[in-house]
Amino acid sequence: MNHKGQAMDETNAAMTDLDTRLAKARERTRAAEAKRAQAEEKSAGARAVEAAEIEADDAEAIAQAEDDHGAHRIAIVRTAIGCVIVKRPHPAVYKRFRDRGEAKTADLDALVRKSLVYPDAQRFDRMIEELPATLDHAANKVVELAGFKAKEVAGKS
Repeated sequence: MNHKGQAMDETNAAMTDLDTRLAKARERTRAAEAKRAQAEEKSAGARAVEAAEIEADDAEAIAQAEDDHGAHRIAIVRTAIGCVIVKRPHPAVYKRFRDRGEAKTADLDALVRKSLVYPDAQRFDRMIEELPATLDHAANKVVELAGFKAKEVAGKS
């Protein structure tokens, strides 16, 4: 075999090797994507069940809170992981909160926990870990229930 023929055979072998590697890589990609799609489908089913359970728990808690405290004396903060229900604060609790001046996180936490109707404290802790701004939203609702209306105050400046 001459030099040109040998070079052609080497080039063809290299191309065949590249084609084989490319086919294997594409097959691995297809297999990984199929596995991921299957896991996502399974996960979507679990998330749908979890969302339905959260919705049912929230609906029961809201109905119970309205029965216990009156619909006009509670507020609801809805999150992706469940709702938080707070009630109108006792005047002394609100006064202590206001007397502290500019609210720090610990002040907001104390105000909300003294007004917390649902969920229980441990679940609320987990919610705050996952969605920290839930504390701020709940504190705002407690302050509104105490009678503070931001629009009224803003209009008087």
